[in-house]
Amino acid sequence: MRDPGFGVWVARSTLLNPAGVEKMISKLHEISAGRAYVQVVGRGDSQYSSRILPRAEELDGPFDGLSETIEMARGSGLKISAWMNVNLVWKFGDRPSSKEHVVNSHPEWITCDERGLSMLEYSSCDIEEVFGPFIDPGIPQVRRFTAAIADELASYDVEEVHLDFIRYPFRTFGYTQAALHEYRRWLRAAKLKDTEENFDRFRIESTGEQVRLISEKVRSRGKKLSCAVFDDYSERAVKERLQPWLGWLEDGLIDSAVVMAYGREPDGVISRVENICNIHGSLKGIRVGLGAFNYAGRWDDFIGLVKRVRKMDPDEITFFALSSIDEELAGKLKALD
Repeated sequence: MRDPGFGVWVARSTLLNPAGVEKMISKLHEISAGRAYVQVVGRGDSQYSSRILPRAEELDGPFDGLSETIEMARGSGLKISAWMNVNLVWKFGDRPSSKEHVVNSHPEWITCDERGLSMLEYSSCDIEEVFGPFIDPGIPQVRRFTAAIADELASYDVEEVHLDFIRYPFRTFGYTQAALHEYRRWLRAAKLKDTEENFDRFRIESTGEQVRLISEKVRSRGKKLSCAVFDDYSERAVKERLQPWLGWLEDGLIDSAVVMAYGREPDGVISRVENICNIHGSLKGIRVGLGAFNYAGRWDDFIGLVKRVRKMDPDEITFFALSSIDEELAGKLKALD
């Protein structure tokens, strides 16, 4: 029987052709996964038939990996979540070849640092979890753009749309000219002064508005909405990335928060999850994402962690990522009670 509380993130490199999708579905069945988060919006490009985004450059032709996944999974009980990287739109060091890509068509949407330097000028970044340029959610057009993409995904026969990188890259960003213009308007309307605290409030409200617009589109099509979020709520999520995801969950903007509890040491992971449970009151609406990649060669430790998390009764346990699950781990997962 398929375990309804067990999900797996599947990276976009798996969805390049029908053979890749078939192999993915077979492996998901082998490990009795109940949900697949399939990454179909990587970095401002698509691995599905989009009218908004250019086709991912690594695709050989006009292949719709999302449609193929849905068809191959049909009737199996496997739930499909369409995974979308929201504000991360490219990588450092080069530009997309497509003129329609947001990096080329709207470079003014790419967020800037405190010096006013666009992330397009960065060759790299040593801040954790900053893999490339982000668009700036403080710009209304950016929020509408991402909501339109989520609407396309929700038009497919999926259970939910899954958001990743729904945040700022770090608190030192958000200084795009268009966003600062909106901030000044926000200050005038609220009759507030320009302070660091108020700029944080503006950016937090901007990400919240981005989630709200996406939520409206997705729910209007009868689909659910989930977000991948940081596990250290007060520090890494809110203070550093301006991502107050517990508020989104409690306000009903999202159906589920998938906490990225990727720590290498089980005791540390459990401590973070317990803290979230204490803040929220339970793990209702919360799925716990575990970083299988951090336990290669230590699968007994990983299985022990899975068992400990299960006892905490989250809505789901989610593994990152399918590519990290080798034959040994697959066997241990199948042996779980």
